Amino acid sequence: GFAPEVAWVTRAGRSPLARALALRPTSEAVIHPYMARWIRSHRDLPLRLNQWCNVIRWEFSCPMPFIRTREFLWQEGHTAHATQVSAEEEVGKA
Repeated sequence: GFAPEVAWVTRAGRSPLARALALRPTSEAVIHPYMARWIRSHRDLPLRLNQWCNVIRWEFSCPMPFIRTREFLWQEGHTAHATQVSAEEEVGKA
């Protein structure tokens, strides 16, 4: 699991929260161990994963001049390739 990377929030400003909130680590900490299980040979490559997740900004001092919110939807792509050339070609397609 990724328990060592989880941040537990117990206060909001000076007020204690009724229950602790868990903030997950970046997706690499979660996805890479699974990718290692899914890839058993070069025939499994390339592996392409698309992920959507809600993200909460940790820092939020002053959102101006841009209109920003604390929470937003984030899209990530994770890939694994047999060769560097294959990886570079994938990046060129993005």
